[in-house]
Amino acid sequence: MNCIPFYIMEKYDEKAITVLARAIADTLNNARYDYEGFIQKDNGDGTCQVIVNQQRYDIKNGTTFTFVPGNKCLVYCISGDFNRKVIIAKL
Repeated sequence: MNCIPFYIMEKYDEKAITVLARAIADTLNNARYDYEGFIQKDNGDGTCQVIVNQQRYDIKNGTTFTFVPGNKCLVYCISGDFNRKVIIAKL
């Protein structure tokens, strides 16, 4: 009868769980929806020029706040899509 010794199976399970846990952690880290940004300027048309991750974007202002250059804001990516961004808070 071919049997795998218990200690080998236990080691395999521990390694499999570790690999799975790392994969889940990486997925969660990459699935960010909120980003902090700095207002560069208010465009006057309901959008603001915002610096996010050292890149400049024109983002719709989804708040009632009027921003001035240097304000910190919270940018939300709709459904995790970085191409669909909206300002949701003033920080």
